[in-house]
Amino acid sequence: MIRTLNNSSPEAKNFLKFIRDDLRNNRVALKFSKSRDVRFDGITTTAAYFQEPCLKRQGIIRIGTGNRKPVNVLTNLIHEYCHFLQWKNRDTLWMDADTSSGIRGEKYIRLEEQTEREAISLIRQWHLPVNLSAIRKRSRSYIAHLRTTEK
Repeated sequence: MIRTLNNSSPEAKNFLKFIRDDLRNNRVALKFSKSRDVRFDGITTTAAYFQEPCLKRQGIIRIGTGNRKPVNVLTNLIHEYCHFLQWKNRDTLWMDADTSSGIRGEKYIRLEEQTEREAISLIRQWHLPVNLSAIRKRSRSYIAHLRTTEK
């Protein structure tokens, strides 16, 4: 899948190289799975996730690619990379999360809203070949879904 994303545009190729280097320099692996969803905590399945590194293990961004359009894989990657940046930069919303029991409710919604805004900002900054109108619509839908499920 990384090959497909690399071939999509020079901007995407440069962005992916930048992400890989940044992750590698911070002990975080980037893994693509052939399945559509990936297991996060042994139970939960999701399209993608970021798990921060700790003393005994490196961190990971894992993306499910099965039966997904490359643009959707790219936007999932951007979203998870934003979570990585929140961790790396010790963002208040990220640091406020109780990692032992997971973040839920309004804190989670606020974190995801911020992440979606940051992802759109990265797309603009890197001039990535993504339909911003469609991404904004998808983002609003995702946040609306969280508002009904996370309360």
